[in-house]
Amino acid sequence: MERIKSFDVTPILDEARSIIKAGGVSCVVIKDGAIAHTADGRGVSPLRKIYEGLPHLLKDAFVVDKIVGKAAAAILVLGGAKQAHGIVMSFAARDYLGKHGIALSYDRCVDVISARSGSGICPIEKSVIDIDDPHEAYEKLVRRIESLHNVG
Repeated sequence: MERIKSFDVTPILDEARSIIKAGGVSCVVIKDGAIAHTADGRGVSPLRKIYEGLPHLLKDAFVVDKIVGKAAAAILVLGGAKQAHGIVMSFAARDYLGKHGIALSYDRCVDVISARSGSGICPIEKSVIDIDDPHEAYEKLVRRIESLHNVG
């Protein structure tokens, strides 16, 4: 495994973490040392909306997210993020980001991202766990989200 790049905690990271921990926001995008965008939502939806609607925000950005699993990591790689911090990050996301040269840090690293129901691994995380190519992972996570929305 390649050496994982890491970075020092900065005041802007502390500010982004505080915003997320206060609630109402689950994702903070930092560009040029300042908060450029905040988003809220469940799972990978905030990152997906940014990637699809405002992709320039991810390019060379520092993204702080409440939960970073491998699916989120694939979006960060596709978007061209330079740095990522997860309040919670899975080992798979940590390894994937490191492999793709994205500097990373986290408050807590966990074996897997759990499903909201508590019944095992998150279905989105599970859908991309064995995929290396970020484009393929993105297509797979989008299909999985759509299939979950069509159930019920």
